[in-house]
Amino acid sequence: MEKKIGHRVGTVVIMISSLVFFSGCSNHAVQDEASITVTDQLGRSVSIPKHVSRIAALYNFGGKIVFALKQEDKLVERSLLGVDADAMAAVDPKFAAKPQLVKGNSVNIEELVSLRPQVAFVCSTFDKSDIQQLENAGMCVIAVRGETLEESFEAVRLMAKVLDCEDRADAYVADCRRLLAIVKERLADIPKEQRLKVMFAGPKSVYSVATGEMLQNQILELAGARNVAVDVKGFWSEVSPEQVAVWNPDVIFLGSTFSAYGVDEVLGNPQFQTVKAVRTRKIHAFPSNIGWWDFPAPSCVLGVVWSAKTLYPDRFKDLDMLVTADEFYTKYLGYSFTAMGGRL
Repeated sequence: MEKKIGHRVGTVVIMISSLVFFSGCSNHAVQDEASITVTDQLGRSVSIPKHVSRIAALYNFGGKIVFALKQEDKLVERSLLGVDADAMAAVDPKFAAKPQLVKGNSVNIEELVSLRPQVAFVCSTFDKSDIQQLENAGMCVIAVRGETLEESFEAVRLMAKVLDCEDRADAYVADCRRLLAIVKERLADIPKEQRLKVMFAGPKSVYSVATGEMLQNQILELAGARNVAVDVKGFWSEVSPEQVAVWNPDVIFLGSTFSAYGVDEVLGNPQFQTVKAVRTRKIHAFPSNIGWWDFPAPSCVLGVVWSAKTLYPDRFKDLDMLVTADEFYTKYLGYSFTAMGGRL
């Protein structure tokens, strides 16, 4: 049975029927001495086995954290999606052999149940009734989210507690904060009014922009930029060409576009010819060929570093972005960015 799942926003639509339920847990099913209780990022108290050895992550964010915590051997399925999964499968035979349960925007629930995960990590935007159905199938469901870096760090610590590897979470968060501190120190003397104005375009079209309510806004702020759409509400909100002209950004970033458009298309857009970023050819696509750096942990920290170096290259001449990425990927995905096919 395959049911729809929107993995970019975490919405699942599932119906489980005529399935053989395995012995597992729900919000109330695990209450013996070999269990612990955690509070997920929806504020739900969830009882889980004290020793978790079989897990699933039905959202790319959760899958990346599993790898960052070096707990990927506990995955019953790939958990990484799209280009992330392709890159990992190319270098890791054990990963390549795992089933891919999320395909496009659907998930194979029957196969998931048959693999008997004790815990399933899901996005906090999953519908509550869908979470309940997963729990009815015997899984302990832990909801996580990462629309800010602090939420991402909270998710890392929560998942580490579930997986009994809290020391690894401490190391990961410390490394993230170290990279952020480097950026902050080098940009500290730039007055707010002199920071570059940036429009962050998203996956639907160049007219879909990252608002002040999104992780991308925080990436820009940490990288020393002013998000022209900071006062816009929503998630990848659509704006008019006239609005872009009024904003007149100094720089345009192209985020997780899924190859929908590119730098040349933006430069050639007749509606953008008066925009400063186009006139000065300051259009930059986020590194994304093996996984997006404007997506929640762990790689969004690299997105901050890359953004800052792109916007203010003179302040980061000594920082080799490829070396930084290789070191980070090796620590938190097990293979270097270069080995996985990453390009800048």
